[in-house]
Amino acid sequence: MFAKIIYTFFFLVAISLNGQSKTGIQFQTKNLEEAKKLAQQENKLIFIDLYTTWCGPCKLMKKNTFPNPELGEFFNKNFISLYSDAEKEGTELAKKFKIVNYPSFLFLDQNGELVQYEYGYYNATQFLNVGQSVLKKKSTNKETPKLDEVKGKMVGEMIPDFTAKDQFKKNFSLSAEKKKTVLVFIRGQWCPYCNKYIESLQNLAPELESKNTRLVIISPEKPEFIEKTISKTKTQYSVLYDENYRIAELFDVLYTPEKKTIDFYEKHLGDDFKKSRSDDSGRLPVSATYILDENQEIIWRHFNPDYKERASLEDILKQL
Repeated sequence: MFAKIIYTFFFLVAISLNGQSKTGIQFQTKNLEEAKKLAQQENKLIFIDLYTTWCGPCKLMKKNTFPNPELGEFFNKNFISLYSDAEKEGTELAKKFKIVNYPSFLFLDQNGELVQYEYGYYNATQFLNVGQSVLKKKSTNKETPKLDEVKGKMVGEMIPDFTAKDQFKKNFSLSAEKKKTVLVFIRGQWCPYCNKYIESLQNLAPELESKNTRLVIISPEKPEFIEKTISKTKTQYSVLYDENYRIAELFDVLYTPEKKTIDFYEKHLGDDFKKSRSDDSGRLPVSATYILDENQEIIWRHFNPDYKERASLEDILKQL
């Protein structure tokens, strides 16, 4: 009996420790080149904790700061995070960035270029503020083109893998499809042209199934607003939430409307426009349609900056 109690105790402790290990910042065992590729695929920045084994503040960060759930949620969503011992695998990084203080924190873009540098001990709240400032700085520095400047990815270009959740809370992964994929960008459930087009696309379902092709709809709106799209259109296709416009950026269809256009939308649509997306920048995707083959190469596209002009069902079928 005593043995059972002891076994149960250690079993529960193991479960508890396992649960705790999944909170906080999830550091990955990748080198910088691998991290850059993953950051490009997932449209994230790179965070590197450059530490030494003899550094007291380094140990305190790992013990007290990095395990914080709120901090972990933010960093796991926006960064590819790496540990790097400055006296072992991180030697080249320490030389490149002339690091003399520990712990040092490198915030890099997808090409490995420095966005921001910090060092020293931070509690979880302070370090969350640091991460948010890095993200804000990067967003501010990145200029999204105007409508007449955005060109979209061209036929023959390869699209990196991406993942996103659909209205069923299931993960969609481009690389897992292993079939032709039709991707349709919409502006949101507030757009009557988008809703009408989605309704018409349902007529393609039998043909798409016979040709082993999947159609997915990509929306910049949050899940609660995507529910409105489903309700208005009765579509049975997967509708993906393009969080932080990552997919639109991969296809180079993201643009910033003119201020008078944003003002008009906010005045007439209110919360349906202002609060529906990842941020309040007013950015939107061009209502483009792309067809990708099994290898994630673009084999056809319909790209027209005029949101009233959409790919015809006949043209889509001809490419399959």
